[in-house]
Amino acid sequence: MPAELDADIEAVLQAPWPRPDDLARLRAAADEAVAALVRRLAHEPGALRRRRICDALVDAAADDPGRLRPYLDHPSWYVARNLAYVLGETRHPQAVAPLAVLARHPEYRVRREVLDALRKIPGGRSREMLRRFATDPDARLRRHLIDGLGSTYDPEIASWLLAVVRSRDYTREGISLKEAAIAALTRMGAAEARPVLEQVARRRWAFGPARKLQEAARGALAQTDPSAAVYASSR
Repeated sequence: MPAELDADIEAVLQAPWPRPDDLARLRAAADEAVAALVRRLAHEPGALRRRRICDALVDAAADDPGRLRPYLDHPSWYVARNLAYVLGETRHPQAVAPLAVLARHPEYRVRREVLDALRKIPGGRSREMLRRFATDPDARLRRHLIDGLGSTYDPEIASWLLAVVRSRDYTREGISLKEAAIAALTRMGAAEARPVLEQVARRRWAFGPARKLQEAARGALAQTDPSAAVYASSR
């Protein structure tokens, strides 16, 4: 690494507020700066220092997130997770493609960071990528996806959430997903969920943990129609 570039990187990392001229020099040598910063990231033990390195990477890759592509298969999962964070912070539509690569990472914590990164990027491509997490093998990640859904109605998402509620998965993870799905359907005002929620609210559950679903369904009905909740509880 040229000594000048190393000095510029150190100046950016050390300063409480990096000077515009130091940042400009890193951008002028963006490819070399990204490579050097990723190397530092892989060997930096301090969390605060790693965050500063990530901030510098965001700036260096802001106009072309593709600069991070050569490093997506880094052997350290925490480097991959940090790169997912950096890609999200660019808010650039071209960050979706490298995030799609990281979405296949075997480490749950990397995929979770990818999910959070995609939420920061506007556009249809990022929303489409988010939908793919509905089939992630890790229930924790599916729950994280559901919890992050807003109040905007999406018929495809609503259909998936209803399938979650109807599923025969009554494991601890399955019940957790059902509760989250009921809450998300209520937030988005999905009218097609009402018959399913009424069925859940009226059902006589044979085991304790699943009774939480009844409470969740009754609470959801109460938000949209208090009389329906009373009717459901009287069965």
